[in-house]
Amino acid sequence: MRPSPSTGFAPGSREERLLHGILRDALLSWPAPTDAAFERRFLDACHEHGVAALVHHHVKPTSAWQDWPVAVREGLARETAMQAALDMLREHEVVAVLEGLHAAGIETVLLKGTPLAYSHYAAPALRPRCDTDLLIPAAGRAATARVLKAMGYVRPNAVRGRLVSYQESFHRKAGRVDHVVDVHWRINNSQVFAKALSFDAALARSVAIPKLGPAARALCPPHALLLACMHRAAHLYADGGDGNRLIWLHDIHLLANAMAAEEWQQFRKLCTAAQMRRICLDAFAATHRAFATVLPDPLLEELAAASPRELSAEYLHATRWRILLTDLRALATWRDRATLLGEACFPDADYVLARYGAHNRRSLPWLYLRRAIAGIGKLSGFGSVRGAPRLDADAQ
Repeated sequence: MRPSPSTGFAPGSREERLLHGILRDALLSWPAPTDAAFERRFLDACHEHGVAALVHHHVKPTSAWQDWPVAVREGLARETAMQAALDMLREHEVVAVLEGLHAAGIETVLLKGTPLAYSHYAAPALRPRCDTDLLIPAAGRAATARVLKAMGYVRPNAVRGRLVSYQESFHRKAGRVDHVVDVHWRINNSQVFAKALSFDAALARSVAIPKLGPAARALCPPHALLLACMHRAAHLYADGGDGNRLIWLHDIHLLANAMAAEEWQQFRKLCTAAQMRRICLDAFAATHRAFATVLPDPLLEELAAASPRELSAEYLHATRWRILLTDLRALATWRDRATLLGEACFPDADYVLARYGAHNRRSLPWLYLRRAIAGIGKLSGFGSVRGAPRLDADAQ
């Protein structure tokens, strides 16, 4: 097992040790001595890692809770209550979206945090998420857009093309709540990951999520675990150490704890076929470090024996140049490679005008030049890695 996965914490920080201990149910007492600055850092870490409600869930029922600082208890209770209220509103919206798409004859499979909140967490509000991810058949894109637009959703300005993106985001504001539906027709935007799981394969083995209505289907556990490992790898590229958010590792932890022997066999075959053994091994190392997750030794040995030349492994040591070259290598033809470069470098004019707040089409050559200069800067390492173009990883 890879011994030192990156984390979003300062190495060995008190916040890290405390959060890991709480979520393992191994350290529930508040450490002493601490000051107001540590309390703020701890609350910030809970929020940034998406685990405030989980921490509250683990500690509040215990006798140790009363010894925690008042500011920390109030901060966790406030965020937990807010998350519970948001969850009720978003649950109602997800059910409405799924029913609307089902009525229009569009089959869907829920991805990532939303279905896991209902299938693997003690309560859905313990798994925060900022959007709902749906996998649909590619042929259903236009019909899906019509249904969502009829429900009041709009599409923000975004780069679109045949290869540059395999998803569209739809937004609807209801009062102070933003509802976001990310519609995928491939499992991931990365060319390396995009073909790892087709819609037909996902639907064939999908499982029901009864609490979200009769139309709700989700990835089966082996598929969900593979996607969780892919999702983390994409975020390691886009966000660096912040790609190891504890809530994402906790998804992996819960999935792994619930897997039956037959499901582990299915997962092993998926990893091998998709050539993603290295990224899965790295994800398991990070999860074990955080939660002491127990994983099957034969699986770990097989994953560790994988060739380091798997294309997907590039995401563990990613720079913008390496990921760009990896994506190009993953495509089968030079024509597709040229198409991808063209779509990424020269998106449609309407997108460019809206991106820079311009209205005169005569300014397009200068806007494309500005975009090219910014892109070169990012590829050279002068731009921020966070929020990388085209390979933007979903935030949920």
